[in-house]
Amino acid sequence: MNWRKPAYLSYASLRGYRFPSFLAQYSREYEGGVGPDTVTRALSQLLRHCRHAVPYYAERFQGIDSTHLEDADPREFLLRLPIVTKETIRAEFVKLQSTDLGRRKWSYNTSGGSTGEPVRLVQDREYDDRSAAIGLFYNWLLGGEVGEPVVRLWGSERDLEGGTKSRKARFFNWLTNTTWLNAFLMSPERMQEFIQSLNRLRPRLIVAYAQAAYELARFAEGERISVAPQRAVLTSAGTLYPFMREKIATVFGCEVYNLYGSREVSDIACELPGLDGLWVAPWGNYVEIVDEAGRPAPPGTEGNIVVTCLTNYAMPLLRYWIGDRGALRPDDALAEHPGPQVLERVSGRSVDVFRTRDQTLIDGEYFTHLLYFRPWVRKFQVVQKAQEHVLFKCVQANGGPSRSELEDIAAKARLVMGADCRVDFEFPDDLPPHPSGKYRYTISEVSA
Repeated sequence: MNWRKPAYLSYASLRGYRFPSFLAQYSREYEGGVGPDTVTRALSQLLRHCRHAVPYYAERFQGIDSTHLEDADPREFLLRLPIVTKETIRAEFVKLQSTDLGRRKWSYNTSGGSTGEPVRLVQDREYDDRSAAIGLFYNWLLGGEVGEPVVRLWGSERDLEGGTKSRKARFFNWLTNTTWLNAFLMSPERMQEFIQSLNRLRPRLIVAYAQAAYELARFAEGERISVAPQRAVLTSAGTLYPFMREKIATVFGCEVYNLYGSREVSDIACELPGLDGLWVAPWGNYVEIVDEAGRPAPPGTEGNIVVTCLTNYAMPLLRYWIGDRGALRPDDALAEHPGPQVLERVSGRSVDVFRTRDQTLIDGEYFTHLLYFRPWVRKFQVVQKAQEHVLFKCVQANGGPSRSELEDIAAKARLVMGADCRVDFEFPDDLPPHPSGKYRYTISEVSA
């Protein structure tokens, strides 16, 4: 009997969190069949809020006949609004915030995204709760019911800095049956320990950085370490290339699913058993695919992904240019899953793995975290030039960094790269994308 689920969800409800009720709602609606009206209602409500309470959008509505918004198809109306980019967020940061922000519980967040250009966001408690519910819902669809054993091969900066998990964190990990493995520091010794943990725990679900799961699988294969057949792997925080999926599935002996999301809008879509593509949770986001000029691309045609977050009223993002490319499946291909959207494919983020002299693997995501919440960083790229040489390239904004900040970044880089690692900084005027059009925000020039 899984007593942890009711215990955890009841405790969270008593503490004032709403994600347990949202999770119950989403489960009921999914099992009853989610129709297109779910997105229609959410979009209509969000558009009305933006027209009345968000100055940036209120100004744009003035040039559009919105008197009959309640009767219009919100999808068609949305097309008449401009696309929002990171530049828009930086330039219109105050105007994008809802005028009722003072009555909301909210917090700041930041994202580097796939372009390496940090942007600050305002997100409210409703968004947090609904995002948490959607994350738990996806896990449930993949067999990872709340309270069943889950292993998270994820990044933990606190562990690297010698800290310890708080008593509260340890309690929730115990209550939810969650075991954390640090993807930011994967030495051969630690990877052996990770595999031992997987063999002992046999979790219902492994949630992992795509690159970390791939490197662990490759290590196990190369060292001929036996891995007990696992039940399911869910990857995120990086592009899951076909060769990575094949390796993970072969070594771990289970299906591998991909989760697509971002800090700006949380989880967007997830692969599900028996579904070809990534199912877009209709309670969280609405997706468009547009060409380079911002015009809608035909279903099945690859283009730029534009996302409207349906849950964050504190700082709504309508038609947000997320920086990745993908394609939506045509409606006539969705007979088994009518209503919600399905992303046929997603191509985007590229995170390299850095290697130390003793062959410890450091996920490139670690270095992007070192530059979050730093207002002077407009755009960045971190390059491993040699086993003991890391170069931070930062395009500056809002003045330059202090010496103490650079020393802090360098010290944290040496935590994982070694005390003798040379850490340099360059401040170019710009960082152009790769000739392919994709921007790599971490690059390793060290061969395996």
